[in-house]
Amino acid sequence: MKLRYNIIVKLLIFVQLFLIFSCRTNKVPKNGHLFIDNKYKYVDKKGKPYLDKYGNPFLNKNGKEILNQYKEPFEDELDDYVKQKSNKKILFTVPLGLWLYDLSNPAFDSIYAEYYQVGQKQRKQKLLDSLYIKYKLQKYVGKSRWFDRFFYNNGEAPVLVDTVISKTSSKNIEQYFKNRGWRKSNVSDTIITSGKKAHVQYTIRLGRPMIMDTIIYDIADEMKDDLYHRYLNRRRQAGTRKSQSGELSKEEYISNFFSRGSLVKRGDRLDAYVIENEISRLENRFKNMGYYRFNELKDEVIYYVDTAKNVYDVPVKLSIKKSQLGDVTTNQKDDTIKKDSLVHKFKRFKYNKINVSLIDNEADEKTTSIVDSSFYVTNKKFVKLVDGKKTKVMVKDTIAFIVNHLGDKYKNRVLADMLAIEKGHSYNLNAETRTRRNIYKVNNFNILGFNTVPEKDSDSTLISNIILSPMDKYSYELGFEAFTSGVANFGITPNLTFTAKNLFGGAENLSVSFGGSLGNIQSKKNNNKLFNASELSVQASLSFPKLILPINAKNIIPKAWGPSSAISVGYNAQYNIGLDKRSYNTGLLYNFNPTRSTIHQITLWNLQYTQFLNPNNYFNIYEQDSRVRDDVYSLYFKQYPSAKEEYEKNHNDNDLLFQIQNNIDFQDYLRTTDLNLANSYDLMEFRRYRFTQNVLISSFKYDFTYDQRLGYFTGKHPFYMKAQVELAGNMLSLFNKTLKDFTTSNNKTIKQIFGVPYSQYVKFDIDLRKFWIFTGKRSFNARLFSGIGIPYGNSFSMPFDRSYSVGGPSDVRAWKAFGFGPGTSKLGGKNGYELIAIDNFKLLTQLEYRFPLPSKGFEGALFTDAGNVWGINKNSLNKFDIKSFYKELGIGGGWGIRWDISNFIIRFDFAYKFHDPRRDENDRWYFKYINLLKPQVNFAIDYPF
Repeated sequence: MKLRYNIIVKLLIFVQLFLIFSCRTNKVPKNGHLFIDNKYKYVDKKGKPYLDKYGNPFLNKNGKEILNQYKEPFEDELDDYVKQKSNKKILFTVPLGLWLYDLSNPAFDSIYAEYYQVGQKQRKQKLLDSLYIKYKLQKYVGKSRWFDRFFYNNGEAPVLVDTVISKTSSKNIEQYFKNRGWRKSNVSDTIITSGKKAHVQYTIRLGRPMIMDTIIYDIADEMKDDLYHRYLNRRRQAGTRKSQSGELSKEEYISNFFSRGSLVKRGDRLDAYVIENEISRLENRFKNMGYYRFNELKDEVIYYVDTAKNVYDVPVKLSIKKSQLGDVTTNQKDDTIKKDSLVHKFKRFKYNKINVSLIDNEADEKTTSIVDSSFYVTNKKFVKLVDGKKTKVMVKDTIAFIVNHLGDKYKNRVLADMLAIEKGHSYNLNAETRTRRNIYKVNNFNILGFNTVPEKDSDSTLISNIILSPMDKYSYELGFEAFTSGVANFGITPNLTFTAKNLFGGAENLSVSFGGSLGNIQSKKNNNKLFNASELSVQASLSFPKLILPINAKNIIPKAWGPSSAISVGYNAQYNIGLDKRSYNTGLLYNFNPTRSTIHQITLWNLQYTQFLNPNNYFNIYEQDSRVRDDVYSLYFKQYPSAKEEYEKNHNDNDLLFQIQNNIDFQDYLRTTDLNLANSYDLMEFRRYRFTQNVLISSFKYDFTYDQRLGYFTGKHPFYMKAQVELAGNMLSLFNKTLKDFTTSNNKTIKQIFGVPYSQYVKFDIDLRKFWIFTGKRSFNARLFSGIGIPYGNSFSMPFDRSYSVGGPSDVRAWKAFGFGPGTSKLGGKNGYELIAIDNFKLLTQLEYRFPLPSKGFEGALFTDAGNVWGINKNSLNKFDIKSFYKELGIGGGWGIRWDISNFIIRFDFAYKFHDPRRDENDRWYFKYINLLKPQVNFAIDYPF
């Protein structure tokens, strides 16, 4: 009770001091008011009828009241249309700049104003003294008044309410809502004062919205004919034109074509911003259908609104007509656009020539380069429908005319495979974008030029010119991070990545990464050293800009998807960390991107061998299990004194525990004498096997990523999903009859390969994220992660490396990595190691609000995280229970600061525990124990999600 009282008193004192400082208005003029903020008041309430200026409800043409469907619509965008902004605030409430300015002496404001108008080199004491004399303050001559000048120069003058600006802002908001479809909207501004402060309230009356009653399509005849002709051809090829009953008329098809997927829909509010987005969508759609010059002058796609008969229920006409000023042609000499044609028709264009030039932009002009010019031609299988049947045909695929100034440094196939555009195919804007993406993905070339222009004297063919230059053959990157975890007090992780490009002439890249860490852990040995633990890792990857398969992959995966392959090998070693683990891995993976927003990754084969060099150190690390072991030993030595003598000679825990495990008489005696100790012993042996057993993992893995932020039209609230499935051990299980048995430390029999048991399991992960983007670089972000691992066959537990844990800089940030769990487990070592903070099922949710800070490049965040791990087996000590899992979540939150250096994010998060599942059920809420001065500090690179 006393602790809670002290917290309340401190909080009240802080609030009082804050209010005193935030209310300081010493430098506000006598007749002025400090502008605090803008407020918006909506007259129209959600679910209530729209009212006119006399308070009468608007009625529709059926005589029914028109109800408002919105609560404060578009409020988050209104600040963009208000001209006057208040003094900048930190964390929403602290006007630090105003406070600093207010601390300086107002008697010197005129002096400082002139002083800081000159350049920094001219700001000397002599100038300051002359200003003292000018403003009749001679007694300060020779005095610097550095602190006072610091407050003035680094502060921010008070922003005063300006009625002219508020009137202009009212008109801006009013016009904004008219564009949004409320034609009779009315906005008034009112200045509300309180002492020397004031805020401006904008009262918004939306009025009756304009509704699109009908939508008419007025499309150029040549476009309608072309679209309908292609529709009929597709029906014939599919073999569906057996009767006229299912065939649409031209007008029906055109109506369906433009209404399907349209953002402009009958019955919706007439919104100019939605119409602009629909025009952009149509431009993208038609340019992907071959209409190269579609809406090039931005005057060919127009929405007309007819308000002659009714200003509220209005017909809308989509007009797509060719400009009467003439078609656009390009002067290929100077790339200027001229209106010098009288062609008024929409036409599809095809690529007639695709020229790819590879040049060495660093070569000496006097040097004669070897030039290899050739058409790159391949045979390609093509499947088409003939009378409703799939028919395979072989076609010659002339892709591009390649001019290779680098001779045999790069194979022509590499240059051609990056192209998603093809000769003879219709113009496609997305295909050109995919071509650029493929070039960047290969990571061997810089794009010096990429332009597509009409062919001379042609109104339907294009020439695409792509100019590339090779990147530097060798490059390297340096990296550095710091971390803390449940194992390490602190640590640093330097790393170096070396890349060699175009290793064999096919744009293959070899990347070798050298990394590691130096850290400090609580250790019984080397405890006086600053860095008493370390880790070393080497990872090499050889990537190919194609799929490495024994068959022609182009017939399976289109080259427009940017397929690539990589072979990797790696080694990792830990020293004085836990059991001194060594890990070896190798794998073959494939990667391809069907669209900008989707990524598929298939790890066809992944092999990992993990070896523990010091398993006997287990009981020195996990002290809780050490106490369980000692209690069992004590009972066993009483029954078998000779075993004690043998143990004191060699101190071999493995042999003694194996002996105890297989002694059925003692097992019965242990369960009869102390059942709790027997259960703790079984659990200890389960964990000891899981943490110390060498293991072999051979798996197949598939990853699917969908990220709307990478798409052409991301929208304001993009969505992200990543799903992963991993299958391990199934191929090896086919050879079980030829493999030897292996008896584990907890007396289970499984199969082994070269003395090492292999793992068999299935693992599913799904990661969902939603981003709500607001104005002013503000965003609200949410994440939900769930993962489950199910061992079976040759495994009774998941490998340590494939198990789940909680805590860390991108997880539940109020705890260190491996910070708690599973469930309500209270087991843990005093030396910082968590005993069983891993298990087979995980739930995690995170919420984060991000906002800009006054200093350029800095961003703040407020966040909360919740999650835990649980067991899923019947005998799991902390099994997941749908009825009670929410009571076992670790919940934390806090605030963070991020520094954006050219899209390189340095992040500091300061987190506090809110709900600790390790405490007794009636005492898990942690608020009364929070010490604001002792947060869990997380340092990391990039956002947590």
